[in-house]
Amino acid sequence: MFHFLIPRFIHHKTLLCRNIFSRLFNFRSFSVSSNHQSDNLTLSNLVNSCNLSPETSLKLSERLKLVKNPNGPIAVIQLFRSYGFSDSHISKLVKKRPFLLLSHPENTLLPKLKFLQSIWVSATDFPKILLGNTSFLSANLEKNLIPRYEIVRSLVRDDKEVVSALKHGSWVFYNDSMVNDSVPNIEVLRKLGVPQRFISLLVCYFPSVAFHKHSVFVEAVNSVVEMEFNPLQLNFVLALRVIVSMDKENWESKFKIYAKWGWSREVCLLAFRKRPQCILMSEKGINKTMNFLVNDAGLTPEAIAKFPVILSRNLEKVLVPRFAVVKILKSKGLKKRGLSLGSFTLISEKKFLEKYVTPFQKDLPLLLDAYKDAYKAHKTD
Repeated sequence: MFHFLIPRFIHHKTLLCRNIFSRLFNFRSFSVSSNHQSDNLTLSNLVNSCNLSPETSLKLSERLKLVKNPNGPIAVIQLFRSYGFSDSHISKLVKKRPFLLLSHPENTLLPKLKFLQSIWVSATDFPKILLGNTSFLSANLEKNLIPRYEIVRSLVRDDKEVVSALKHGSWVFYNDSMVNDSVPNIEVLRKLGVPQRFISLLVCYFPSVAFHKHSVFVEAVNSVVEMEFNPLQLNFVLALRVIVSMDKENWESKFKIYAKWGWSREVCLLAFRKRPQCILMSEKGINKTMNFLVNDAGLTPEAIAKFPVILSRNLEKVLVPRFAVVKILKSKGLKKRGLSLGSFTLISEKKFLEKYVTPFQKDLPLLLDAYKDAYKAHKTD
């Protein structure tokens, strides 16, 4: 019978926490010492902007009262600002790890930030990496972070590739079991003769695959080998990425979707060998693109299977407007040769306009408009 009082209670509690912060810190505004003289912020406003739960806000406020150095939380914020964190970044960081404000900046935070900086983490990369894995800031540098770094460094060619791996999956870096699995995983690839540049690509851009559970990883490698992928070619690691990322049910569901468009299992595997990424497309994406290519562009399912890279091209921005232009050129007899699918779907927009639109402006002054209109029309469908 008192349910109607709950929203009022929560609202009152939240306001109480905010008032606590205001009384504690509103008199202590600070200015940034990094060429942003007009950028002033109070600690209370920062904490309020994080949308912490009333319970967390109350605990944090009580802990902050006990801090011996009242300027400590401000020093923490200033430190992060000096390493490229914006107000928004700091707000997200505090929301994820509120008690970070209680850290000793010089003893616990600065050494880790300097270490990351020493391996070429840039000011723009710091927020992305640390917001993706705030555990970095609580882990022991000597016992945890440096040993894990050394493992990842042994898998790639240089520190910049380590940073790339952190940007694409900083969470795996903090997981002991995953880091430990990565070493035997990469050893399997090296024994097969996979070039280091492809191993680096896997670690840098698909770390969740490279760091996967070893038994599952080995099973996936065996499947890729059985499908006759060449370990010396890029498609080997791209296929491995797909197999590791998908369970059997999801894998089979993609075959069923393509079967609706006339692909047999053999044809689907053929397309997969040519372009492994085509199996990762969503059901909606497959159906939408296949519908256009078959029903609007007039391609046969077999022709698409032989050139599956076309499925990964943006439908609205690339395929629809370019096929519209090519259709007009064909109907007017202005372009009969050099119209393979790759010749006009894989090139940049600039080159497409230079090759297929600009030369025909005199005979077809509205060709550019047709190109733009096709994009707009399909976008609003």
